[in-house]
Amino acid sequence: MRAPGTRDEETPLLSVVVPVYGVERYLDDCLNSVLGQGVAQEIIVVIDASPDRSVVIAREFEAAYDEVRVVENPVNVGLGAARNVGLGHARGKYVTFPDSDDIVAPGAYASLVASLERSGSDFATAYADEFGTSSGRHRYWTTRPAVYDTGAERATLADLPELVYDHTAWTKVFRREFLVHEDIRWPEATKCEDVVPSMRAYARATAFDVVPRCMYLYRRRPGSITTGLASSRTILEWAVQVREALHVLKGADVPEAVQYFVEKVMRYEVASRIKPLSEVDSETRTIATAFVAELLEASEAATLRRVPTATLTAALELLAGQEPDVRRAGLPRALLEALCLTAEEPAGRPAAERVTASSAPAAGNGPMVSVVMPTFDVDPWVDACIRSVLEQTMDDLELIVVDDHSTDGTWEKILEWARRDTRVVPVRNPGSGGAQARNAGLALAAGRYVIFCDGDDLVPRHAYRSLLDLAERTGADVTVGGFQRVWTSSTWSDPRMYGLDRRLERTTLDLSPRLIRNRTCWNRLIRREFWTEHKLHFPTTPRGNDMLPMTAAMRFARSIAVTPEVVYHYRARPGGSSMTARLGDVRSLIGYFVQERLCAVLVADDDRSVLAREYWHAALGSDAWATLGKLMQDGFDQLAKDDRAAVSDAVAGLVSLAPFEALERIGARRALVFHLVAHGHLDLARVVWEREVGKRPAGASETISASAEAISTAMTDGIDRRLVGKLWRDEVMRPFIDVSHAWDGELAERMMAFASRIDPEVPLQSTTAPATREVRVAEALLHGESNDVWREAHRNPYKYRPKFAATVAGSRGRVLHLKGNGPVRPGVRVLRLEALGSEGKQRDVHRQRLFGRVSVNETGWSVEADLAALEPGYDWRLRVVVADAFGELELPVRIEWPGGTSSLSVVRPMRVAGGPELGLRTFASGPARVAAAARWRSVRVGRRARKLRVYRAVEWRVLRARKNRRKAALQHASRKAGA
Repeated sequence: MRAPGTRDEETPLLSVVVPVYGVERYLDDCLNSVLGQGVAQEIIVVIDASPDRSVVIAREFEAAYDEVRVVENPVNVGLGAARNVGLGHARGKYVTFPDSDDIVAPGAYASLVASLERSGSDFATAYADEFGTSSGRHRYWTTRPAVYDTGAERATLADLPELVYDHTAWTKVFRREFLVHEDIRWPEATKCEDVVPSMRAYARATAFDVVPRCMYLYRRRPGSITTGLASSRTILEWAVQVREALHVLKGADVPEAVQYFVEKVMRYEVASRIKPLSEVDSETRTIATAFVAELLEASEAATLRRVPTATLTAALELLAGQEPDVRRAGLPRALLEALCLTAEEPAGRPAAERVTASSAPAAGNGPMVSVVMPTFDVDPWVDACIRSVLEQTMDDLELIVVDDHSTDGTWEKILEWARRDTRVVPVRNPGSGGAQARNAGLALAAGRYVIFCDGDDLVPRHAYRSLLDLAERTGADVTVGGFQRVWTSSTWSDPRMYGLDRRLERTTLDLSPRLIRNRTCWNRLIRREFWTEHKLHFPTTPRGNDMLPMTAAMRFARSIAVTPEVVYHYRARPGGSSMTARLGDVRSLIGYFVQERLCAVLVADDDRSVLAREYWHAALGSDAWATLGKLMQDGFDQLAKDDRAAVSDAVAGLVSLAPFEALERIGARRALVFHLVAHGHLDLARVVWEREVGKRPAGASETISASAEAISTAMTDGIDRRLVGKLWRDEVMRPFIDVSHAWDGELAERMMAFASRIDPEVPLQSTTAPATREVRVAEALLHGESNDVWREAHRNPYKYRPKFAATVAGSRGRVLHLKGNGPVRPGVRVLRLEALGSEGKQRDVHRQRLFGRVSVNETGWSVEADLAALEPGYDWRLRVVVADAFGELELPVRIEWPGGTSSLSVVRPMRVAGGPELGLRTFASGPARVAAAARWRSVRVGRRARKLRVYRAVEWRVLRARKNRRKAALQHASRKAGA
């Protein structure tokens, strides 16, 4: 802060140029995000004759902050000219250009400037997220390449040609001398001002850096420049600017960069601009058509094959016209090859019809879809399965049924279907097992796409039509649909768990990482050319032979499409013959963990990425845990010594690759189970597993003793010591104290013996504040002081436990201010602030770390939580992660809303900084809860103990009444349906 009228004339390290026009609603958020970036900077706000109050807001910031300087244009000159004006006023060593309606991520400029200072490159870039739509926050489309997650220093365009995807100015920090020396300026009087300067920067830079972090939050809003780019007026500007950018890249002599640029423009820009050409004047249409032709001439056939067929067909019609007698002479050869067209065929409408999903079978080119169905002893179900495939609403398919030497009547039924329908191709498996059967079917497949189906399942009537139409429209390599698990008397489906709850037309695994949770082969349509290009095949393994090829397909896919429609009914059939029913078989377990390890190597190469987090959630938290649990449930008393060792080695191969964060997220108890199995302690692992699934009571002395032995053994084997404190506290100390009324010397002796095996410096950390009761009991155990153990075990367990309750004190923009109710015990160190999101009955399905600050002192505490990262559609609850003597501890933040009248917790809708509405779980204040309880019971509330009894009784009555109403409604609906 400074006094008005004074200014610091020191040369800044960074100049931030912010052009402003008509953004009074968002300018405050933008400038606040730029301030406090942790770098010496000047902020040059260029007011481009804005008609609203933007200039007033900018002047207020200028009066309050030294680094803000306002420059006013007398007339509106446009975004490009305003940036050039700001660049002329810049004095910093580096310069950057954010838009005035967006937000800069905290510390972003400091990170990029530090990278430039270290490397000496000409500019640095990082990825951006976008927000403001119903889909929430996600990666901005131009910053999708994987290098944004890994980072690079002193790279060149030849090293990273895929970065030409990003044409934005606001994701980069430039060395100002580089811009001046290369005469890189922003074109004026155009809305496509970023493309040419960005391509010149990539082409002329000696080196540039890629910082692996989010630096920018792009606001998608109505009325912004990008929302009007499909209008007829801007098509001409787009064609001129993109054509010049193409010439810049051609002059850089990096052919790969040209191909990436062509792919980007054809996939994401041409499609939206070809349609309006029919409504523009002839001059604009001529220039745009000439540019599309030049773009196609610069492309290769392999590049265009990654472009959706509908876009290529539209480009073909634009160049050749609609007359059916026009021939293909003179048309770009790459375009013809990508559409598989010959020079003798007409270039008009028949060509377009030929590549649509609804066309008739093309003679000599094979069917559109090849369905590969392995079968083995599925006589009761194979008729229904084959019928469901042949009765699809699309006829252009072939069904290759590969029988794995069935011993019942399956093969005879397959032959009967082949005699009745020529689309059925019966094949005997040349090898053995489901993997070899699928590989044999793939070798015979002639379709443009392949899909798989098991012989005991069912396919909905419109499934393949929906998948094929979506694949043809988007040009996706892999098209995925929803599925449903079917039992004899019930069904189950959870598309949100697997990221299959909404339609996605052009995405990748990096953009939609939750898709990695589902790795089955029967609910996805795969382009056969893509399958053979990457040499994918099914490995021979007793279980999970589709995990690795499907993971590889999703990882390598240049484009993935998703439909929420159910395209497969998976039958969970009774008996032990199905593969799923044999999960507990030792060979199946070993085969699964071997395949899972290969998937981990393929996917989770960067432990910090969102994809890695989603993968480990699916692997350790779901699939691997279920597989291991089946073995624990069935028992392994009869396992030979060699089999035990093989199980341990297989589990260890996967667990050794898992980062600490992945083990921490699945829970300390489950992580302990995996660790013990990996080190050969299967019996101890089963004890902990039984405690996790509720088969062992928490308060029993035997459970406490067994848990202590398991933890001390894991410590000896070298388990990550950051987990030990939490495990020892939750699995040993607290249960031990809770049964202190039945405490005896024998249990204390066993506890002391186990405690002596643990390094005293690991679970306990020195602290000057009064220790918690668990710490004091553990210290007494470690030092063998039985009297102190007995005395501390009988003390009040809630006296020293840290508490976090807060009242909403207000909000500013997207920041929520909470004021703590009462002091926090000294010695508690706050680490970070998080939010857990629940959806319906699924609790804590989403975890999000928040930018914010938690201040703790002897008199109280406060929270400033930045809620911009929270997505709508969840019930959010705040959590604060603190460190005590045992390590990290996650505690809830109980938000009390002043003036609330409900005695129960409610989800309060909040709208943050004009963004989407968020659901934040809050509670009524203490007096309001007691008053509500008194009204329910019609009693006069007196002492505090009675207040709590009344409040809890009221809560119980309300919840019971709700349950009874729901039950009555279900019974009424059932009777009505029966009638």
